[in-house]
Formats: sequence, C-alpha cells, structure tokens
Amino acid sequence: MLLGPGPYGAGDPEVQVVIAMRGVGLRLLAAGPGGYLVAALAATLAVRLLPGPVVEAVLAGSMSSFLVWVAVVIRVFAVDNPRRALAEVAVLAGLIAAAGGWR
Repeated sequence: MLLGPGPYGAGDPEVQVVIAMRGVGLRLLAAGPGGYLVAALAATLAVRLLPGPVVEAVLAGSMSSFLVWVAVVIRVFAVDNPRRALAEVAVLAGLIAAAGGWR
C-alpha cells in the first residue's frame, strides 16, 4: 500500500526520494536535450532574421544560442513542477520552429 503511513508508504523517506529523483530526471531531460533544441532553433532563427552578411549572422546566432540555452536551464530548474518545465520547453521549441527556425 503506497498511500498509507508506515513502511514504504507515501510518508516513507525512501519513497519521497524516488519521487524526487523522477522530477530530477525530467528536469535534466528538459534542460539538456530540450535546452539544446531550443538553442539550436533560436540560432537558426537568428541567422534568418538578422540583417547583414551571412557570416556575421551565423556568428551572432551561434554566440547568442549559448545565452538561450543557459536561460532555458535556469527556467527549467526554477519551475515548481518538472512536467510543467518539460511542457514549457516543448512549447518554446514549437513556437520558435513555427516562427521559422525550422525549414
């Protein structure tokens, strides 16, 4: 029985650790590959939108993608719910892709 008090119940510290580790795994998934995806899409969108020579736009987009990735990681670990963090990263990636970051 996982809901009642006692050994291996919901109030058991071991069960709480397992639940917390699930949240960390989702956050790491959202921050690592999810943050990379958002940063890569933001870099390609920046290349398309920035005026000037293509070389300078690629350089500026690549350099700014690191700031985007850091911002995504900070946001993922600042949100209370890990599922919400994963959903926010997915929505952000979808919005950037729809704006032209994906061909």
